[in-house]
Amino acid sequence: MNDPVYQGFLMRQFEEATALARQSDVLELAPQDGRPPNRYLAHFQCKGLVRDGSGGPVEFNHLLVGIWLPEDYLRQVNPGQVLTYLGPAPQPWHPQIRPPFICAHIPPGTRLTDVLHTLYDLWTYNLVAVGDNGLNPDAAAWYRQQHPSRFPLERRPLKRRTLELSAEPIHPTNSAAPA
Repeated sequence: MNDPVYQGFLMRQFEEATALARQSDVLELAPQDGRPPNRYLAHFQCKGLVRDGSGGPVEFNHLLVGIWLPEDYLRQVNPGQVLTYLGPAPQPWHPQIRPPFICAHIPPGTRLTDVLHTLYDLWTYNLVAVGDNGLNPDAAAWYRQQHPSRFPLERRPLKRRTLELSAEPIHPTNSAAPA
């Protein structure tokens, strides 16, 4: 399909998402085939949780997700088609993740940078919904028993903050000194 609106959308997503990845200490983004690409591998290096050998959660510092923006992405979205949990841990510990599925609200035409922020927020427990037990009822029950101060697991922002300062010399004023 050679839809110029879709192709323009993909080009903007590529430009914005690769700019975000360049400004991140947490995200590596690998565009896949296509010009502009509609598939990406997103590797997050930040704190999340996985199931350990005894069945409980332990911290884990990697998340790899496949992202696909199919031709009908601007009209309809199937999150099970758009997002795929790829690992590297076989058993992530989050109410909204059960491999290969990731449950996230993605309206049609959602910007790729917003999808990346959502994935980061899910993995680091900035974003959690446990009202219906999600895809992982054990993780949902565990989360309900935790103190809120434990979260988020990662405090670094996805996008590196920049600080711009401007300085000007201070000129002494010619005010009369007290006698």
